Amino acid sequence: MRVASWIFTLLLLLSAGMVAAFAALYPEARFGLLGLGPYPLWGWLLFALLLGALLVFVWLPALHLRAAAEKRRLRRELAEVKRELEELRKAHPEEVPRIPDREVEG
Repeated sequence: MRVASWIFTLLLLLSAGMVAAFAALYPEARFGLLGLGPYPLWGWLLFALLLGALLVFVWLPALHLRAAAEKRRLRRELAEVKRELEELRKAHPEEVPRIPDREVEG
């Protein structure tokens, strides 16, 4: 997860640099949607970049925390089942089958 975080951070910085370069090279480029006036294209790119950053730095860590909590819950459940199994083994010990015509050496 740490490596992915560093990769996403580097990609975010690279993308921000590309948006800044685009804004410097083509400041007159505009893009408009129906009902909205034309806005600079670099503004739309920056908006998309910020949405991607929100996804990477908020949603993915939340997903990781939820998965870690589920993993802890499953480990607790497994430990409880193992404890119950040991209690059952103590309460009902297995008997070793004896073959009448053979002697047990020991």
